[in-house]
Amino acid sequence: MLQRVALLGQGIGYSASPALHNAAFAELGLAWCYELRDVAAEDLPAAMTALRDGELAGANVTQPHKGAVPSLLDELTPAARRVGAVNTIVKRSGRLLGDNTDLAGVAAELADLGRFRRAVILGRGGAARTAAAALADAGTEARLVARDEWTHLSALLKEADLLVNATPVGTRSDASPVPRSLLRGDLAVLDLVYRPSPTRLVRDARSAGAAARAGGGLLLRQAALSFAAWTRAAAPIAAMRMALRAELGQDADA
Repeated sequence: MLQRVALLGQGIGYSASPALHNAAFAELGLAWCYELRDVAAEDLPAAMTALRDGELAGANVTQPHKGAVPSLLDELTPAARRVGAVNTIVKRSGRLLGDNTDLAGVAAELADLGRFRRAVILGRGGAARTAAAALADAGTEARLVARDEWTHLSALLKEADLLVNATPVGTRSDASPVPRSLLRGDLAVLDLVYRPSPTRLVRDARSAGAAARAGGGLLLRQAALSFAAWTRAAAPIAAMRMALRAELGQDADA
């Protein structure tokens, strides 16, 4: 019997998650498939009821639903409770468990970049709170900055040694949330956007001499954890990485 999992969000046609997960299912010979489902905010409660009662074995959750979905689930993992956001739903005996595999993924990406004293995080949503929690665990002071505060970025970034973009700005475009003039060699950058890869922000940071990573590595790390939670099998990382680079290009950070 074919098992289905899906990504629930809005405007998600750009997602590389189906390529990652379907490559992993094929690698292990599992009769599973991964698909996209566009869900409006007002339809999210009905989508959770359908998930609980319907044909899906689990789900990923992305913008703009990560912060809204926890209250609709039966149980949350400590990571999901801590950040108030869910990106992975596992179905067990008709009950829905919400997890946040982004937290471990962001922590690993930050560890690859280095150690930091003070960070500026663009955004205040679920992704931004997840990044703030990972930074707190690493002993890094972090300030979340909403878009209406971006006019003060110049002053804020002078005191920071890390910039995290936790907004969709730059997705499927050559836009950057930060002017090139504000970037410098001692300001590392983690951009959670992965398409295109590398993003304009990451390219600008690297041209300024900074260590910088786009979101492909995070996508791969969190996907591997979601895969294991659904299937109870270790994710075939090499096959998933190959699929990701085929989707995003060989320069993708993964």
